[in-house]
Amino acid sequence: MNSFLKIITQNSFFYSLNLALVAMVSFLLCAFSQADVFIWLNQFHNTLLKITFEIITFLGDGWFIIISSVLLLFIKKHRKLGFIILLSYISSGIFAQIIKNLIAAPRPKVFFELHHYKYYLDTFASSRIGFNSFPSGHTASFFAFATVLSNYCKRRYVCASLLFLSILVGYSRIYLAHHFLMDVFVGALIGVAFGSLSVIWYNKISESAFVKRKIESFKNGSLNFPNPKLSQQ
Repeated sequence: MNSFLKIITQNSFFYSLNLALVAMVSFLLCAFSQADVFIWLNQFHNTLLKITFEIITFLGDGWFIIISSVLLLFIKKHRKLGFIILLSYISSGIFAQIIKNLIAAPRPKVFFELHHYKYYLDTFASSRIGFNSFPSGHTASFFAFATVLSNYCKRRYVCASLLFLSILVGYSRIYLAHHFLMDVFVGALIGVAFGSLSVIWYNKISESAFVKRKIESFKNGSLNFPNPKLSQQ
């Protein structure tokens, strides 16, 4: 808990923005029904917006996160960042998938069909179907990515830009009719939580005496490996 409070204090601007976002979305979720919020958020649809959000939504795709982290691993200066991003993606992804398998939540197209709504979007034709809508994995992945980056570079304009881009990724999931606002909201919470935890976990691991000894031994070229002959005696 102390580590979590410490990381929030060190980057209070980013976490304050997230808190304000949580408050606004919570109000919408409490004041209106899931269907009403979805319809309200999808008032404006055209071909240009559809293409734009199809590009934006790819930022939350696993391939984008993995490729970004792997590329950073090859840059010595940013190797730590690449490792933490990969850790945040894996941990947030596993947690999101566990919830998906525990809670059967219909995706928007299925939901509207089941409840006999006379409502149809152009994006329903290509949207995902099934009962694994909750939470949004794309949103979780990119919020985790943004959280790690914001803690790596704490400049305000960077933090604000990352959060704005995260909101666009989350909204793209609603615009493309893959998720409801609740799915995106919880995905964002998962992303911020595991993005923060990944920074903490990495710091804990790197600060441990055992790891420090191994790193120092590696630098000095004096890593001691067990002698096969001795181990057989």
